[in-house]
Amino acid sequence: MLQRKYSEASLVNKRKVLLVGAEPSIQGLISTFLITMGWTVTAVVTQEAVPVVLQREAFDAVLIDLGSSEAKAEQAILRIKQIRPSLADRMLVISNGLADREIVELIERHDLVQVSQEGLLQQLWSTLQDLVAPSRSREGGPRGMQIARMIFDSFRYPLPAGVRGLSPGARQIAYQYKQAIIDVSVDFGEGPGRISLTGQVLDGEKKGRNDGLSVLLVDSTRTLVRTATNQFGEFQMEFDSADDLNLEVRLGERSWVSIPLGKMDWVKILRSSSQAGS
Repeated sequence: MLQRKYSEASLVNKRKVLLVGAEPSIQGLISTFLITMGWTVTAVVTQEAVPVVLQREAFDAVLIDLGSSEAKAEQAILRIKQIRPSLADRMLVISNGLADREIVELIERHDLVQVSQEGLLQQLWSTLQDLVAPSRSREGGPRGMQIARMIFDSFRYPLPAGVRGLSPGARQIAYQYKQAIIDVSVDFGEGPGRISLTGQVLDGEKKGRNDGLSVLLVDSTRTLVRTATNQFGEFQMEFDSADDLNLEVRLGERSWVSIPLGKMDWVKILRSSSQAGS
């Protein structure tokens, strides 16, 4: 009787993993292995199926095969974070070892744990065990995305006497993270509803070498614009207004800073006021 109760308890307390986007051969290999080790596996082929499964079941970890589409992998990751925030630091990704820059940046931005297809099963078991351990802690200090602090906003502070004002739609904002200052100017873009954003990254720790830094504009579901700084740390982008926007800047390896832009409704209001007054 005691043995039967122990067996029933073991079944109830089995770890559950959600496997996303794996090819049939990889999916079969991983599922068979984890089931043998006492886990249960739910596999979905497309990221569109992720929300349905997450709303129906609870999981201890998520395993994502990045494949060759950074955009699809990002959408799956963002949906998982939205629906199950508790899984944000329990996502493990499989890469083919030849990941391009965008895949590498995706892993960094979301602070994902990574295993390669080569020697997959050997890495997978120990990494998953560490991922779900109650007392686990990441080594090496802060990683992933950090939030920049606003230090100036032209909408809040008047310009000094004698300084010429910005254009009617422009807003000047400055952010700081450690030694890095990121200046951002938001203005009307070309065409109805378009927004222009220019900026400059000034990082004293880099001693003036602020070129080639990746800059991304993202919303809650995907990356909208991707660009990089020039030799002076400058960047520029134009986009349609959207809700819940963030600007993400790569300051170095595994070092990202996020600038929350939020809703851009104020641009529409200023545009309407400017057109009415002209």
